[in-house]
Amino acid sequence: MSRDETGMKASERKLVRLAAEAATLPVRLRLDLMEQLKSGARYRNGNGLRFSLESVSEYKRAKKSRAQHEPLVQWLGSFGPGDVFFDVGANIGSLSLMAAHLHGGRVPIVAFEPAFDSYAALVRNVFANDLAAVVTPLHVALFDETGIRPFYRSRLGAGSAFHAVGEALDDERRPFEPAAVERVLAYRLDDLVRDFALPRPTRIKLDVDGFENKVMAGAVQVLSGGPCEIYTELVETDASDAHVRDVTAFLQTLGFRLQQVTEHRPPGTFPRVFDGLFVRS
Repeated sequence: MSRDETGMKASERKLVRLAAEAATLPVRLRLDLMEQLKSGARYRNGNGLRFSLESVSEYKRAKKSRAQHEPLVQWLGSFGPGDVFFDVGANIGSLSLMAAHLHGGRVPIVAFEPAFDSYAALVRNVFANDLAAVVTPLHVALFDETGIRPFYRSRLGAGSAFHAVGEALDDERRPFEPAAVERVLAYRLDDLVRDFALPRPTRIKLDVDGFENKVMAGAVQVLSGGPCEIYTELVETDASDAHVRDVTAFLQTLGFRLQQVTEHRPPGTFPRVFDGLFVRS
């Protein structure tokens, strides 16, 4: 497609013109236009899951191929009768939807997402797939203490990631300047399961950008209450970083063993990013 002297495609120029025209509309008509555009932003990915999208970040998450996460998808597919899946750090809900899709809605799912915009997208996507009876979205941050806590956002927008509860540290546990600070309901998982009579999870996906130790410290009773598997992404900043060793040692005290490691980068590359599957029989 031809580009003009600014390097823009014809479709990009059209978008700029439309945005400029829309900005001149009265507020009510602009809001009406926004609602109409949102109602048309439907997307079905290669796994057959439907998404109700309102941002490019959501679209990028929704279109990720199954092959990119094949070990995780295989694990999701291994659930059996009696399993209960907790998706901790659910974002816009891709993995919760996939688990529900793989098992025909027979596995109950609780999806935790503290970011207000990603939580809204999660709920939209649960409805888009008619899974409200299967997936329970909770606007809660799992933590090592229960209360209202600051939630430091790396950036705003549904689908964004690398946020932090309690202190502004990134996934490599380095201080960062937050784009915004949101106040969220933080809960110890032990308290949440007890207070609301939630079923005890037997399968947990944990993606909390470096705060795995905080989540697990608030879930000792739940994690030691019976068979359980935890699939989590871990980051090791360098060879001397003790974070992964601390997480592994903590889970070992609760009867877990590290059964599988899936590296995201070549061995010896730092920061080391990998998925770990911990199993308690």
